[in-house]
Formats: sequence, C-alpha cells, structure tokens
Amino acid sequence: MAESLAPRERIRKKKDFLVLYKKGYRYKSKYFNLIGLSNALTYSRVGVVASRKVGNAVARNRAKRWMRELFRRNKDLLEYPIDLLLVASAAMKEATWTELVEHYLQAVGRILEKKRVR
Repeated sequence: MAESLAPRERIRKKKDFLVLYKKGYRYKSKYFNLIGLSNALTYSRVGVVASRKVGNAVARNRAKRWMRELFRRNKDLLEYPIDLLLVASAAMKEATWTELVEHYLQAVGRILEKKRVR
C-alpha cells in the first residue's frame, strides 16, 4: 500500500461528515474521539476535526497534522475500506507521539471489531 495520503483518501464534504456523525460507531480515547463506518469504496478515507477547545490555530493545525499522519502510517492495518473521523480533544496538546500511536491503534482495533461496520 502506498505510504502517501492521496487527496481521494480525505473526507472533505459536509454530507460525508454528517453521515459519519449520525451512523458511525464511536470510540472515545483520552486524546481524541474516533468515529468509523464502512464505505462502499475500494479505499479507506479519513477526516479530521479540531475545535477551538484544542487551542489556538497552531495547536489545532498540529493536532490535525498528527491525526492525518496516524492514519497515513497505519492505513495498511485496516482490513476493509472504512471511513474514519478523528475529533481532537483538548488533552491532545500534552500528548506525545508514542501515546497517540498507542491510543490510535487501540481505537481502530475496537472500531474494526464492530460487527455492523464490517
């Protein structure tokens, strides 16, 4: 699988975000909330959200970069095409990269376990 994050692998339309919020399966982590839902495409996609609660623009942009990087580096672990929405929490400012990776892998594992997502 390619190591880069192609533009088609990013969720950008409001309609897609709303479908995930309404029908997706949630996992709450210390640093972020993960919402997942299987899709009918041949590839997985990711969307990231960081509200002002996370911090100033610098902190929000850093959180979003890190969340996209988590998806990019670990997208080969996804067994089937899935849409993921990562919503940063305020605690993400104090997180280290290794903590984020640990929490992300645990969250994705839980989302993939959901029978209705498959």
